[in-house]
Amino acid sequence: MKAEYRFVDCDMHIMEPTDLFDTYLDPGFKARVTSAVKPFDGGATGMRRRPLWYFDGMPTSNDGNISQYNRIRGPLVGARANKNVLFAVERGYDPEAQLIGMEMEGIDIAVLFPTAGLSFLGRDHMDPQLSAAICRAYNDWLHDFCQTAPERLKMAAMLPVHDVNLAAQELLRCVKDFGAVGAFVRPNYVNGRYWHSTYWDPLYSLLQDLDVPLCFHEGTGSYYSTIEPRFGENRFMRHVASHSTEMQLTLIALMLGGVFEFHPRLKVAFLEAQSWWVPGLLGRIEWDLRQHKDADAPYLKLTSLEYWRRQCFSAIESGEKEVGAVVELLGGADTICVSSDFPHFDSSFPEVSNRVLTNASIDRDTAGKILSGGARLYGFDAEDFARADAAARRRDNQPRAAAS
Repeated sequence: MKAEYRFVDCDMHIMEPTDLFDTYLDPGFKARVTSAVKPFDGGATGMRRRPLWYFDGMPTSNDGNISQYNRIRGPLVGARANKNVLFAVERGYDPEAQLIGMEMEGIDIAVLFPTAGLSFLGRDHMDPQLSAAICRAYNDWLHDFCQTAPERLKMAAMLPVHDVNLAAQELLRCVKDFGAVGAFVRPNYVNGRYWHSTYWDPLYSLLQDLDVPLCFHEGTGSYYSTIEPRFGENRFMRHVASHSTEMQLTLIALMLGGVFEFHPRLKVAFLEAQSWWVPGLLGRIEWDLRQHKDADAPYLKLTSLEYWRRQCFSAIESGEKEVGAVVELLGGADTICVSSDFPHFDSSFPEVSNRVLTNASIDRDTAGKILSGGARLYGFDAEDFARADAAARRRDNQPRAAAS
């Protein structure tokens, strides 16, 4: 709890261990997943080590090429890295580090998303069976990770988007067997099928039947991003453009393609892309709807704002000065939640919650409502918070685990 408000982190990150696939991948696929451990300059952390995986001989991300440009920019970026996350680095990003970070931010419950895993499935034409095996390995590991404090650490299941039936199968497994509270995909165009394609209908139907939100989360470095080719090696340009732009394209597809009309109980979240773009895009949709609805979308029954308020969420990341205007234009803070982005080095940790509560564009109760927005997104209730409180009290009475 932060001050008197509940805080659900709708998008906290883990850092995958180097032995993830050695330990968890189906043996039948191990020959197709190779790895290396490369050093990187974490700024004040000194030289650290991180996993680098290859699937069928291809690196998982196109963002890691060692060019002269990246040799120059790496130390400059590292020098500004968030030093407040060093305790997590030193612990090897273990579950205890997540809980320490939650205490520092006043987080009651956190829903966990990948880091390197943001790019695991980030290209077209992967073998669907390999894609599914990668997801099973990651999801199995994440479930085990959450068992340190299952009342407080919740998983968003990674879905194999290269086959809709395998995606639905993995979703069902993770919800039924592991208690996953959300599903993670990237917003990018996949295998020539975008998100308004009827190809995805079995997945959308299952998501709404299970009452589990579909969470879109972009990550710079994808092979199939529509943004990446435009800006080459300049990660600043790519990072600014990719996160919010890909989300806007996805919302257009889902809303104007009729997905929300034909799947009225489907919940969708747009994470780590801020929220400033939402009311402007909804306004643009309404402007064009007057001319194009009869010819191109006669099935739409609601306004763009009505669809948004019924089915969508967006996340802020801390002190965005536009949030007050967004709340006003959306008619309230009901559809806004908070991503801490812990333990990434460009996060605002541990000042995320403080920046939300002291945001001059909103009053304190609105800020508190936004902090608890993840509870509305994932369906957490008073019993979930009671269990989280009890787990926190038990942890307070136990000696801390040694650093790994």
